[in-house]
Amino acid sequence: SGDHVMRYPQSPEVAVPVEGDFLRYNRLIGGVQFVQTVAESKECAVLQSLQGRFGRWWSKRCTPTPSHYNLPPEDWAAESVEHLHRVEWFLPVNTSAEWQQKLVDMETGCQGTENRSCLCKTCQAAAPFPSGMLGSPWIDETSQKISVRFLIFNPEFGQYALVSSVFFFARSGHIWKMIVVQSFQMNPYGADTLTQAVLVAAFAVWCLILLRNFVAETREVISVLRRYGFDGIWSQYLEFWNVVDWISVLGSIPVLTVWFTFDASVYDINDTVHRMIDQGLMYDETALTDLFSMVDKTNFQAKLQRYLFCAYPLIVMLRLFKSFHAQPRLALVTRTLVECAVDIGHFGLIFCVIAITYTVGGICLFGQDLFYYANFPRALHSTFRMILGDSSWDDLSLVGEVPAGAYYWTFNILVVTVMLNMLLAIIMDAYSTVKESIGDNAETLVSQGQEIYRRFIAIRANTMVAMSDIQEAFLQASADELLREKGDFYRKQDGADDLPLLREHARVSAMGATDLLSFDDLTKKLPSVPPSQLEELMLGAKAAYERAHPNPSPEDQALETLMAGVEGLRHVMQSIYHHFHIEGYAHKQHQSFVHSEHKAANADEEQEEVPPPPQKDVAPSLPELATMFRDGLLTRQEFDGCKQIVLSHLGIVTVNV
Repeated sequence: SGDHVMRYPQSPEVAVPVEGDFLRYNRLIGGVQFVQTVAESKECAVLQSLQGRFGRWWSKRCTPTPSHYNLPPEDWAAESVEHLHRVEWFLPVNTSAEWQQKLVDMETGCQGTENRSCLCKTCQAAAPFPSGMLGSPWIDETSQKISVRFLIFNPEFGQYALVSSVFFFARSGHIWKMIVVQSFQMNPYGADTLTQAVLVAAFAVWCLILLRNFVAETREVISVLRRYGFDGIWSQYLEFWNVVDWISVLGSIPVLTVWFTFDASVYDINDTVHRMIDQGLMYDETALTDLFSMVDKTNFQAKLQRYLFCAYPLIVMLRLFKSFHAQPRLALVTRTLVECAVDIGHFGLIFCVIAITYTVGGICLFGQDLFYYANFPRALHSTFRMILGDSSWDDLSLVGEVPAGAYYWTFNILVVTVMLNMLLAIIMDAYSTVKESIGDNAETLVSQGQEIYRRFIAIRANTMVAMSDIQEAFLQASADELLREKGDFYRKQDGADDLPLLREHARVSAMGATDLLSFDDLTKKLPSVPPSQLEELMLGAKAAYERAHPNPSPEDQALETLMAGVEGLRHVMQSIYHHFHIEGYAHKQHQSFVHSEHKAANADEEQEEVPPPPQKDVAPSLPELATMFRDGLLTRQEFDGCKQIVLSHLGIVTVNV
């Protein structure tokens, strides 16, 4: 229709159509590539006894293809470029007549080219040729996948795109067809400055968080190694949340590696295209083949990068659950999962047995007619989809209304109706238990946020001390106290008088200590903390202990019963004294001791009953309890029980550091 001149904005006048333009906004890089993968010749799948007779009748070898070619292929099969053979190029610099002649030569295997050169280079290279032919057709019985593809650049989005029309030659005779597009940005960090700045800043923050987590976990490992040695890694350090922390740190290594590798590959492609334009190699077949190989490699890296970017947020999600564990109402979900984990495990075993049974039954019943039941992975996936209600009765009924109906009805009744509701019942039962243990007065996220804000304002006003500072000061004071009491033990254990190492060991011991602390004890250890904050700290510790131990011990229950209607500490102590039978136990021990003394001194004299010790008006004090325990009149369990009850009602609580 002649040349047309069109003025583009801010561009000189150019004639259209422009050579290499594709769909107006894209520019073809190089030309169109025809490439294929071929199968190796092997023996046919025939009975060994018929191999000779059958071979003479068939008169050629078989060329099997991968099993997934016999079913509708997936995108990954079309995108893979393993073992490329018989590469042919169709370039824009060639005329349409040359393109047509080359296609004919590819089809005929260079027949009729006695007076001219064959345009199919790989056809001429094929050997041995069929009888009477100058070359071999480009498509033959060994062809298993053919890709017709071209590379384009879109300046509107700043991206490369590899467009491929793929044909799979199944050995059943069917040809599967797919069109796939693989694209990536020429600048992975974005085209505009603002986007690049945001991405770089986010990347820097992420790297700093990773570095912080790595340093924190490494310091914790070193602390455990110093205290417990290598055995302590297994016994003291390795627990679920620490493993999650290390996975989040180590999992970033492949993410960063693939990202920087992909980034370098993209810039290599940019440099290669720039060099081909400058040197006039845009239509050089060797340069184009190398460029397409680089694009295939980059596309693979981009796909692997997307997989890693999909998996890594799941690890981050686990770390979020670790944070949720600190808030009672947010921890409701995680605690529910932990509570019902054992029951779900046993239920899952039965569920898997039933699901696998129906999967195998589906293969036997539908595998001959429906491709999504053709093998075990596809059938298992279809079974799971049926559990969620994603199934087509029209497809299933192709094998017959009666057998398909029996399979469909029994599956829905047993699996969907019964098993899924049992799973829901297990989860709801655990949820109810956890919900009851948390209580209705558990702190909400809003109230906790208000508390954090209140403490922040108070710390800024110097009316409160930060909890981290309190913990550090408390641990340091406890460590110094342990070092004074057990310094010789630590020196003997380490075999050296290294003060920093001894202090570290004492600090680790203090972190795991559970002691009875009074208000005066905290005041001595934390003199810089306001008394009002210490009181709040002790009340909070007591409330936390009660939440962690919702079921009181028998001694606590008996004490609550005895305290009903009793006034004054004197009567409470008498009730405690009576509850633990201290007087009766002491009298029994005293009588047994005197009886043995009299028996040893004079076996013939008649024993006189030893009168019990006089009744006390009040229960024994702590020093008296300690004396009775030292003299063997109280067991360890009885002594600890009495001491705990006495201290708890004197306003002294247990603080777990």
